[in-house]
Amino acid sequence: MSCGKELPEGAAFCTACGTPTGVQNATVTPASSLNLGSTLNATETLADARDIVMNKKIMSLREHYDFEDPSGRKLGDGEGNFVQVPAKFVVVSLVGNQEQELLHINGKVISLRHEFHLFDPNGSELGTMKKKIAKLMGSEYWLEQNGRELMKIYGNFSAHDYSMSINGQPVAQVHRKWVSMRNQFGVSITGEVDHRLVIGSAIVIEHLEVTSENTGIRFGV
Repeated sequence: MSCGKELPEGAAFCTACGTPTGVQNATVTPASSLNLGSTLNATETLADARDIVMNKKIMSLREHYDFEDPSGRKLGDGEGNFVQVPAKFVVVSLVGNQEQELLHINGKVISLRHEFHLFDPNGSELGTMKKKIAKLMGSEYWLEQNGRELMKIYGNFSAHDYSMSINGQPVAQVHRKWVSMRNQFGVSITGEVDHRLVIGSAIVIEHLEVTSENTGIRFGV
């Protein structure tokens, strides 16, 4: 350069005097086009969202959930009366400005085991969730399809910290990782699984492991 300063290779300007070197500036990639990890999708519905916040409310004999994405956008809600026989809980998804049923749950007690049947809006069974009553080390849940085990559920249920797996592979986790309020917990769906099975299982576990212990309200009782 005219000032005699040695320049680094590819410099567009002299770092000492500011004189242009004639080298074209490198192209700057807009931040909007960079892959900065997963971003929130404003068109996601409850049926396809992978990160869901469940806000729990207890209203007399009814239990209610508001489902949101991590930004607070409403995805749907659910409500049921667990005292009626059979106990029933209905989950609806917000699609545009319309609410559409996503699934409903019927619960009953058979012998020494609770059973919860998950159905689609047309009444076709999605799966049956079961809980062992007697177990030396805490509770145990699993979900069956056509009489065969599909999904295992294990962890610290009362603390909202448990996982779901299919064929030994984790597909979803319930946690407080990115929620802080006492009546909130998060659901992360990480694998290939029908999201309705995950949401329905979380509702059942929340009722039996947390709500029923605090209020005495139980399915079919």
